[in-house]
Parts: sequence; C-alpha cells; structure tokens
Amino acid sequence: MRFPLRTFLILAFLASAVGLGVLPFLGEPGLANPKTAGVWGLWINFVGALHPVFLHLPIGALLLLVTLEGLGLVTRGKVRTDATWPLLFAFGTSVLALLTGYSLYLTGNYSGELVQMHKRDAFLFCGVLLATTAWYLWATMARKNSPLVRGGYLAGLGLSVLLMTKAGHHGGEITHGDPLEQLPPKVLNERKAAAEALAKDPVVFTQIVQPILEVNCVYCHGADKQEGEFRMDSLAALLKGGELGPGLVVGDAEKSAILKRVHLPLQDKLHMPPSDKPQLSPGDIVFIEWWIAQGASETARVSELKTTPEVQAALANLVSPEQRKALEEEKKRLALEQEQRILASKAKLEPKISAFIADFPGSLKYDSMGSDALRFVVYSQAGSFGADGMKRLQTFGEHVIEADFTLATMDAAAVSGIASLKSLRHLNVSQTLADDAFVQSIADLPSLEILNLFGTKVSAACGNSLARMKSLRTVYVAGTGIDGAAAKTLEDQLTAVHGREVRVVGPPVSTSATPPAPQAK
Repeated sequence: MRFPLRTFLILAFLASAVGLGVLPFLGEPGLANPKTAGVWGLWINFVGALHPVFLHLPIGALLLLVTLEGLGLVTRGKVRTDATWPLLFAFGTSVLALLTGYSLYLTGNYSGELVQMHKRDAFLFCGVLLATTAWYLWATMARKNSPLVRGGYLAGLGLSVLLMTKAGHHGGEITHGDPLEQLPPKVLNERKAAAEALAKDPVVFTQIVQPILEVNCVYCHGADKQEGEFRMDSLAALLKGGELGPGLVVGDAEKSAILKRVHLPLQDKLHMPPSDKPQLSPGDIVFIEWWIAQGASETARVSELKTTPEVQAALANLVSPEQRKALEEEKKRLALEQEQRILASKAKLEPKISAFIADFPGSLKYDSMGSDALRFVVYSQAGSFGADGMKRLQTFGEHVIEADFTLATMDAAAVSGIASLKSLRHLNVSQTLADDAFVQSIADLPSLEILNLFGTKVSAACGNSLARMKSLRTVYVAGTGIDGAAAKTLEDQLTAVHGREVRVVGPPVSTSATPPAPQAK
C-alpha cells in the first residue's frame, strides 16, 4: 500500500475507535422518539430506521472470509486469501450497523435485559473486529507472517465471529423470539400442558386473555419494544397504559382503549393490530370484553365469573396458545396461496377479457382489485347481445359471480346458456324472455343468492324450481304473472323449505275496501 492510503486507513481506524467510544454518550433512550424529539432527535430516528439495511452486511463478509480461511487451512496453503478488503468491508459495515442500531435504541422503543446484552455484544464485536483488522493490516504492510502473527489474526477473526453470532442471536430474539423455544419437543409439551389446563378450569387472564395478547399485541408492546410507550405483557402494564392513557378501564369494556382500537375500521391508522398483521378473531374479542366487564381479575377462573351464551360458545372453541399460533400461521399461508392463485388466474384472464370488451365495451369488470371474480353488465349491448355473446361469456363461467341481462334481446338458446355460469351469486334477467322453464334450468346454480325476474314471463308455477336454489335469499317478481298475494305465499313456502328467511319482492298486496269490524271495548 502507498503511504497516503496507509495514512488514510490509520486515520479511519482512529476515527472509528473514537466514534465507538463516543457513541454511548450521544444521549439517553427516548432522545429520538419521533413523537417528542427535536430536529437532532428526528435525524437520529431516521438513521435508526436504516439498521435492517446494514446489519446483515458484516455477517455475510465475515462468513465468506472464514470460509476462505478454512479452505486455506484444509488445503495447507494451496488456497490463499487476501483478507484486506473483506476485513475492511466487514468492519466498515459493522460500524454502520452499530451506529444505526444504537440510534434505534435511542428512540426508547426497545428496552430490557435482552436489549442491553445485544448492545454490549455489538460494541464488543466492533471493538474486536477493529483490533483484528488493524492487526492484519499492520502485518501486511510490515510483511510480518510468522506463526504468532498469523495465529493472532485467526484468533481475532474467530472471536469476532463468535461475538457477531451472540449479538445476532440476541437481536433475533428481540425481533422474532428465541428460536430454541420452537424446538418440536418443547412446543409439543407446551401444547399438551396448555390443553390440559384449558380442559380443567383455566384462569381467565393468564390462560385465555394473555395468550391472545401475546400472539397479537406483545410483539410491539412487550418488554423489548414499546410502541406508544405502552406494554401489554402484564395486567399492571395494561392498567398503567402508555402515552395516551390506560389500556383498559376495569368493568367498562367500551371505554377501554385496547378494545376501542380493535373496533376501529381496518383502514384507520389507529386500528390495532395494524392492518398488515393477523387480526383478533370474534372469539378473542368476546373473551377480552367479558374479562374486562367482569372486573379484569388476574386470578379469577372461568367458574368464578358469570358467563353468557356468547362466552360459552367461545369457550367451546377455545384452543391452546400454541394451537392459536399454528392457526394464525396457517391463515397467513392460505392467504398467500390465495393471493398467488388469484394473480396467476388474472394473468390468464387478461387477454380473454381484453378481446371480449373490444366487442362488448364496459360489459366485463373485476369484482375488486384483489379478486379474479367478474361482474357482467349488458346495458350498453342490450339490443345486440344474443347467442354468440352468451357463448363467449360462458368461457368465463367459473369467474362470473354477477350478471345483469336487463333488456337483452336473447333468444331461448341464449337464455338457457345462463345455467352454465355456475359461480353466479346475483342474476338479473329483467324484461327478457325468461319464463318458468328458464327458472327451472337455473335451479341447480349452487351459489345464487339474488334473482331479479322483474317484467319476465314467470308465474307462480316456478315456485318448486326456486325451492331447489339452496343459497337463494331474495327474489324480485314484480311485473310478472305473480301478484302480491301469490308473492307472499311463495315467500312463506321458500322460507319454510330453506329454514331461513327468503324474501320475495312483488307488487303491493291489494287491501279490501271493507272497513274493519269494530273492536269490543
């Protein structure tokens, strides 16, 4: 190396050493809290947000260097490595990782023994790596290659990797929890113990409410991270609350902040958990509301509290904390699979949709941006959508969930083609040639919920066909051969057959002009 580069490296190392020494004196945690900090604190908060960008770089560089040095030892020197630039890169990025990580620590959102151990090991790692890099550069520039010098470098490299592993392990625990807790025998034992406890007479807070909070809330509101200066890992912490006040009001679920946040619209920035995180199930909410309303006791068991039918139903479906975590992971996996399936499906649909709407503009649209379900509206083609159009629409059969054929001049063949749209939920055939035979042809559509027959040729004889529609909820029959009285009779028939309310909306029932008989006083 030339003298200017040597001088630069010496100055860089001295500056880094001074920086590592000064870093702990930047300030106390809370200095960079984005809600209270001044300009200087806000810049520190911004730097802290970059910690995930840098923390993996020294890890990769050192592991590569250790691999190359290991090959050199195994091959007895046949593989030779110049460690200058890997060491410089590893040290430089480790300083950046430490600087950004310490800035994140100054936000005040991370505290606890685990954070302190992570911070300590990170400083030690940078210090040892600084000494190792300096030792190697000195040996290279001074052309020192004795076994003692070489051994000192390898010892420093090994110690650096050890400290890096410890610091990384603690950092991973802060973010993702202790991986050793996921050992299958430990998980299975915890499941068994939790299931046995729940099968007896569980303590409501520790065995029902707290596991719900641990899965959904403690990640951001626990011992190592406190968003809004609010912890949710104990009853005392819930009662103490955070910067916006107590988390719960004993005996009053409606005034408790933790439930107010849960009931906010999902799109609201104050909704908790955040919209991109798993949400509480209805049963979870029932348990928390019940527990608070019953006094938010830390020790009361289920048998000691008054239950409601809603609570009893939730208790019947109660699962252990480990089962709850497994269910949430399965929900996320299925959601990802569904998203990928929809993307693949839409990629195949796009060319066919483009070709279809070229001939029938505006007639076919997605039900929503995140769905591959389609809605068909014939309005702009009411006078021209016939058998050919129906044949082309049938190619989208499994995707069309809503179809509106109002005023379409379809012949009998075209009308009968509707029966092939097996995914239909809403169907409107107002003022078309639809008749009782048509209703019979679509009677086996499995998902049809709403059927609009306004102005068609159907009569009360279609009642048996409507009774076969298992998902039917509403039928519109005004302007048909079904008058008001017949519509009411049909409604009673369908409600009885399906065992739930089915609305039949027809013309108003005519009333008699005869005055009512006087009532006895």
